[in-house]
Amino acid sequence: MIILECIGHEYFNEVSDIIKLFYGKTKISFHKNSDNNIQDTDLLLTSKIIFDENLSSFTSSYLNLNDGNNKEITYTYTKKNQIQDKKEIKIALKISMYKLLSDVTGKKIPWGILTGIRPVKIVHQLIDKGMNDDEILNYFQTQYYADRDRAQLAIDVAKVQRKYIKNNDKNKISFYIGIPFCPSRCNYCSFTSNSIVKNKDLVKPYIDSLILEIKEVSKYLISKGVKAQSIYIGGGTPTSIETGELEILLNCINEFWMDNEEFTCEAGRPDTISIDKLKALKEAGITRLSINPQTMDDSTLKRIGRKHNHSQIIEAFYLARSLDFNNINMDIIIGLPGEGLKEFENTIDCINKLNPENVTVHTLAIKRASIYNEIDFNNKQLHDNTAYKMMELARNNLEANGYYPYYLYRQKYMADNLENIGYCMKGKECIYNIQIMEEKQSIVAFGADAVTKVYFSEEDRLERQHNIKDLRLYIKNIDAQIDKKIRLLDELY
Repeated sequence: MIILECIGHEYFNEVSDIIKLFYGKTKISFHKNSDNNIQDTDLLLTSKIIFDENLSSFTSSYLNLNDGNNKEITYTYTKKNQIQDKKEIKIALKISMYKLLSDVTGKKIPWGILTGIRPVKIVHQLIDKGMNDDEILNYFQTQYYADRDRAQLAIDVAKVQRKYIKNNDKNKISFYIGIPFCPSRCNYCSFTSNSIVKNKDLVKPYIDSLILEIKEVSKYLISKGVKAQSIYIGGGTPTSIETGELEILLNCINEFWMDNEEFTCEAGRPDTISIDKLKALKEAGITRLSINPQTMDDSTLKRIGRKHNHSQIIEAFYLARSLDFNNINMDIIIGLPGEGLKEFENTIDCINKLNPENVTVHTLAIKRASIYNEIDFNNKQLHDNTAYKMMELARNNLEANGYYPYYLYRQKYMADNLENIGYCMKGKECIYNIQIMEEKQSIVAFGADAVTKVYFSEEDRLERQHNIKDLRLYIKNIDAQIDKKIRLLDELY
């Protein structure tokens, strides 16, 4: 356990975020007095502000209570004049703790003190202020202590995205439709997912409620002159439902939004893919398909809770190609338990041979809702540089095959504090992925646990509406959720 004492401020959460970069999920307790209850404590950390007349000092201290010598290590970050701005104070506190723990542990975090999930948004803001590439690189390195290569990666991604997020029209929006069913739950998964076997009786009433939500909200939006840019059917695993159920849903969507630029459906689990389902998707106008192996190693697939092997992944991919799907995404995950560089390199080689138009490289993040978190999973690859080597291997091999990065986001508790990156072939960027991450467009979401984000461009702000997560409650309260969504949209239109 770690005790954190804050002196002269109460930014416990902000300083704790930096500590977690180095110590993961180790419990951090807040104590105003470090003498109180330090039993069973491994580290005592102090974060202190001192304001002098012409100087602001931010001091972080480290005391290892297990080594017996009670030697305190400190680092002080100073700024001229008294800082009054809360944002500047938080950044200075983070820098002080980051520099201290980096020195003590010998670790250097690729993204420095950045703990937010959307570093590319910062690049867009700096470009809008007129900064050039060198100025942005310097800003990331001096303000956030990020590595130069990570800052350059964020710049590269932002440049690809500019044409999609500049001058967005409030009447052009995107849609998310959630199917929260899966054949089984992967051990790393934190998304809303319900066993389709155990919840078979809920599939029809859920689809009925989902269709009602789509119809009522779509009629409202069309009356306001709204057009669809992209549609994304996700989950769960959308292809876990029966072909007939899938066709009913697709027909409902096309009743209102057939005229769109991009229509994606996740078919993430190859064991849910059939020729009939693929034909239904093709006939409904799906332009982008996601077939997600996560790994091509059969032992790992079994270990993470998948019910298929790598041969089924390849078979599903070529089945989709035979029906002329010419924009396929494949997800892979870095840092899966039991995998080393050899297994990961094999996965990258297999992906490059298949040559899908999109490859999304995720870094394993153990979230609270995952099975790994429930069993207190502790993968050493979350704490050494194996994941970093895997990410560089993926980047080098994919770029050599003609892919380039087009979207990027981060999560807490990621292996080696890395990122998730979407790669694509020329002209095959996923519009929805860009819009959901950069948050410059309204995205209306349907289904259990779906989150609608309404973007007010004049104020550059988002308002959110959360649907109920529980399936039965979502179905029971569907009318209230529809009304709540329309009331929020009324603020924009």
